[in-house]
Amino acid sequence: MEGFEKHAGVPLARPAPKGLPRLFGEVRGHATDPITGKELVMVQWPGAPKPLPYEPDELTIVD
Repeated sequence: MEGFEKHAGVPLARPAPKGLPRLFGEVRGHATDPITGKELVMVQWPGAPKPLPYEPDELTIVD
């Protein structure tokens, strides 16, 4: 998936609520939704026990 290489830093595309820091996660891989067949980006957030799936348009690529 273009731009979402493993170990890239990514924040959520939507802004963080006022007063909260914008968290950056790390891309850990990719997955396919078994129901829709859409390609997902697996992101590990600080303090999370395992990576979570997101659609690419839910994330922003950090340069």
